[in-house]
Amino acid sequence: MAFEGYREDKRGHWFDWPFPLSVSILYVDADVDVDVDETETKWYLIVEEEKHLIRIRDEKQIELLHHCMYGILLNDEKINWIIDKNGGRFTYHDSVQDFIKFQKEYLDIF
Repeated sequence: MAFEGYREDKRGHWFDWPFPLSVSILYVDADVDVDVDETETKWYLIVEEEKHLIRIRDEKQIELLHHCMYGILLNDEKINWIIDKNGGRFTYHDSVQDFIKFQKEYLDIF
């Protein structure tokens, strides 16, 4: 059965279990997701309040995330749904630097 998305009535709280957080760690583990051809784990930060999905690529940041106790394991299908215009409708940022650039440009408007 294909993934059809998260419940709309839970929007803003999809990943805050067991603790209500505005930012959560998500990851896709290539060892668990059989549909992934890659060998590396992909790390993300999700900001549900502002609808941002940020890919973590920096080695030191990834090393830190490997040692965090809480992270939500997803697969690529769910990540793709989160950023899909007909799904979660989150803005995807391919790196922390991309997110910072986006935020600076957004704040410059004001």
